[in-house]
Amino acid sequence: MSHSDITHSPLRNSIVQHTTLAFILVIGVTLCSMLGGMYMADSIQGDAEALNKAGSLRMQSYRLALLALENEEQLLQEHIAKFEQTLLDYSLARAIGNDPASTLHRLYGKAVERWRDSMLPLLQNQARQIRAFRAEVPVFVNELDQFVHALQVKSEGKLAVIRGLQIGTLLFTVLMAFFVLLGVYSNLITPLRELTRLAQQIGRGDFRSKAYYEARNELGLLARAFNKMSDELADLYDHLERKVDEKTAQLQRSNNSLELLFNSARSLYRSSADPIPELASLLLPVQRSLGSGPVSLCLNHASQKTCFSAHTAVSAERQPPHYCRLPDCEQCPVHAGDGKLAGGTELINFALRSGNSELGTLRVEQPQGVALEPWQEQLLRAVAELFAASLGLSQLGQQQARLALMEERAVIARELHDSLAQALSYQKLQLSRYKKQIASGHPKAELDATLAEIQDGLNAAYRQLRELLTTFRIKLDMPGLAAAVRTTVLEFSSHSGVDICLRYALEHCPLSPNEEIHCLQIIREALSNVIKHAQAARCDLWLHQDKHGLVHICVDDDGIGIDVNKSPNGHYGLSILPERA
Repeated sequence: MSHSDITHSPLRNSIVQHTTLAFILVIGVTLCSMLGGMYMADSIQGDAEALNKAGSLRMQSYRLALLALENEEQLLQEHIAKFEQTLLDYSLARAIGNDPASTLHRLYGKAVERWRDSMLPLLQNQARQIRAFRAEVPVFVNELDQFVHALQVKSEGKLAVIRGLQIGTLLFTVLMAFFVLLGVYSNLITPLRELTRLAQQIGRGDFRSKAYYEARNELGLLARAFNKMSDELADLYDHLERKVDEKTAQLQRSNNSLELLFNSARSLYRSSADPIPELASLLLPVQRSLGSGPVSLCLNHASQKTCFSAHTAVSAERQPPHYCRLPDCEQCPVHAGDGKLAGGTELINFALRSGNSELGTLRVEQPQGVALEPWQEQLLRAVAELFAASLGLSQLGQQQARLALMEERAVIARELHDSLAQALSYQKLQLSRYKKQIASGHPKAELDATLAEIQDGLNAAYRQLRELLTTFRIKLDMPGLAAAVRTTVLEFSSHSGVDICLRYALEHCPLSPNEEIHCLQIIREALSNVIKHAQAARCDLWLHQDKHGLVHICVDDDGIGIDVNKSPNGHYGLSILPERA
């Protein structure tokens, strides 16, 4: 039933209308009864006086008979006038009424006629007929008794009518009250209980409950509205439950995806230089998170487009997938059959790219014609980007390691060429000279002097070799240049007796590891020269950065000094310092 059906359905048995009608009937009947009672009470108002007047006529007739015997003329005439006044009193005429055919009217007329025709003439004649009058008195009194009795019966009839109106009104009111209570119970209390039960069920979350009440009245309309509301709430609640379940599933998938990406990133970060085994081990967790077909990984050479490694999540030994034909990549279904496999599945590819380099593809098997859901596609793209980043960083690390190795070899070659190679070349010349002196027969003193020079040169070359070995073995075990410099100062001051004072002011100057190594080697070479040649007792070492960003290393001692423009033969430390700087 639609909303318009509920609001526009006719109310054939309106509770309000029926209740109003019942009250109108009760009030109308009660009002009629009250008006009838008031009318009857008003009509009976003079009956008591009429009864008194009629009763007094009997006494007055007996008194007239006594007065007639006593011959009291004046008093008799007064009582006759009073008797006639009582007989014709207005209360009697009103009690009799205007109906000539009524019994009261007949009895009253008969009594008046007897008084005027039979009794009054007996008293007004010159010769009063007292005996005859006294004989008429009982007859007249009997007629008066009949009149009084009729008047009493009429009054009692009016009282009976009033009593009947009251009893009828009471019975009608009780009957109407019974029907009203019955209607209230069936049309008000029962549906209210049903609606209360429905409201309690709805309050407990049971929106499928119904109000079993059908009527063409207000509560029936309310029951239909409640049922409609309950159905709509049930549908809305079911819809919200489905939405909550969908959102919960989405959040669970998102949580699983984030957990997978986090664990994958952590595993790849902790992996060794070769990330491929770790990538292969992550394929099965990716497949489980997706809930899809087998997931495989195909990797390419950086300079070639052919595959060199393929792994799948199905094989525990990390073997290539069943469709792989390594090393013949031209037979791969990706290239030969648009990714379609036997058995009604197809491959969906996600490229692994690092910059402009194509590193491989991440593949997932799906039934043909069944697309991946958006969250699955998003997760696979994120995993592909993570794998590509790991492979790119691995290749970049390998390239940097090769460059660092080549640079280190160049540094060693330059150091050997600038120091030891020159010293040995000079000693080679000295040895040729010594041979020529022997062949020419030079004196023994010259030969000894040349041999001594050769021996000193070889010792100097040997010292230079040891210095180079010490230099090449230098490494920064502790993080930062400051700790390495303090360790070097402590080492030189403890073995030489020279008081070395350090002022380090490079806390806010970040240096690369290569720059830190060169700075440390410059400091060691300078301190070594101070200890060996300066004959100093104190040395100040100051490291700072100027406003232009240049790093200054200042070594100042209280020794004998040195000519910086001239180096002794066989010594190359001073020439190496500016090269390092």
